[in-house]
Amino acid sequence: MRKKEKIKVAVALTEREKDFETFRQEVFTTKRLKNKVDLVCSRSKDHLARIIPQSEILVCFSLDPKTFRSAKRLKWIHAAFVGVNNLLFPELLKSKVLLTSSRGMHGDTVSDHAMAMILAFAKGLVPSWSCKRKKKWCQMEVMRQRFEPQEKLLGIVGFGTIGALLARKAKAFGMKVMATKNRVKRGERVKHVDKLLPRDRFREFLCTADFVVLTVPLTKETHHMIGRRELACMKESAILINVARGGVIDEKALVDALVKKKIAGAGLDVFEKEPLSPDSKLWDLENVILTPHIAGSRRDYFKKVGEIFRINLNRYLNKKPLLNLFDKKLGY
Repeated sequence: MRKKEKIKVAVALTEREKDFETFRQEVFTTKRLKNKVDLVCSRSKDHLARIIPQSEILVCFSLDPKTFRSAKRLKWIHAAFVGVNNLLFPELLKSKVLLTSSRGMHGDTVSDHAMAMILAFAKGLVPSWSCKRKKKWCQMEVMRQRFEPQEKLLGIVGFGTIGALLARKAKAFGMKVMATKNRVKRGERVKHVDKLLPRDRFREFLCTADFVVLTVPLTKETHHMIGRRELACMKESAILINVARGGVIDEKALVDALVKKKIAGAGLDVFEKEPLSPDSKLWDLENVILTPHIAGSRRDYFKKVGEIFRINLNRYLNKKPLLNLFDKKLGY
């Protein structure tokens, strides 16, 4: 009896053998998977172009349309990010190829990052850093800017895994928590959330929050969801934190609001164009925390991607619906 051919999986995550081995070990936890699947590490873009025509599955960070057009056997792409924007080109969207994300792997680390930014503003670390650069002892000035987090109302925009974990952590610091999502059932209650509002009450939400944290995916609906009108609604003492995608904020409008002190500050991990241009005014604003899109990074990144992919790979082999499946019509 002829032995059944293994399913070929192209893995375009890393050129480092150590990282690929970490991923491979996390996927191959059973003999069944080893016997049914062949993981092939892509060493470069040229190498991927050579191996993808024979591959049924691709695990990657991004893919260009030209390479995709040669992937005649491809049935499923698993993105090693939560966001799949790097893969949303017309050819893929029109195809029958399934697209899944690694949603869930960043929940703790991104919510930690947002909470760290909240505490940095609350405890005066932002003005203290400014004073350090100037070699200036400004004890009283910093003390006047400090406040207790339990006095403040946190507003979370986008209540998925990250939002839910952030709510729990904020509650541990005694904060009041408010969240918004597209549809809210009458009388619906959510753990660690004091008030849940539907998206059509977004302006009311912005007017009352002391901290507004963005954790939404980037879609047509969320693009520039924070613009001049929304910033004008916010309190002058409010702080905006973005750990979602740069495109959900109109960056020019934000710079204008920060310069004119229409809001008190911003914590930004993501930007409309990355890397952030050296000419951006955001670099020079003392009421802004900037981090270089690192909120989702983690030491065990390839292990975690392998774990999420393995769970879905088992479902794929058993012909069950895949988790974290991207809806091409809804755009997320």
